[in-house]
Amino acid sequence: MSAYALQNGLFAALSEVSEASLTADFLTEDYTLTTVEIAKAVAYLRDNVIGIYDNPAQVADPASDAAFPFITLSGGTSQPWDTDTDRGDEAIVQVHVWSRASNSLETKQIQDAIYSILHRGTIVISGSVFIGSDYITQTVQRDPDGITRHGVQEFRIIYEEA
Repeated sequence: MSAYALQNGLFAALSEVSEASLTADFLTEDYTLTTVEIAKAVAYLRDNVIGIYDNPAQVADPASDAAFPFITLSGGTSQPWDTDTDRGDEAIVQVHVWSRASNSLETKQIQDAIYSILHRGTIVISGSVFIGSDYITQTVQRDPDGITRHGVQEFRIIYEEA
């Protein structure tokens, strides 16, 4: 199972979704979002986030707020759940939001849009069959620089080999 393919699927889900859709949750069948809400969340990110990065470039002036807000995706953890006939993974991925707003509101609004897209949403993972995605945790804190707000969300994503 490819962590690279999962990372690409997350990036596409957050930035390049052409058709919003939902997948049945793999634990319950409770649908809480409509495709219209997902489309609005994607539009919000496109309008309000500078970029989505794996490794953001360092800016020439660290005091400049021009590069904010942005999102980074981190590896998280992966646990295989292979059987004699199937191969699959349960991945815990982290989505980080970085903001220089004077309060936590901007970070929380971006996290809300990410939640709307990834929680019980559909992610296309190359070479795999997507099973489900669920929200686990969310935090917002002030970064050690005293200026930047740093939000972290974790999602559990389950998929199997195609």
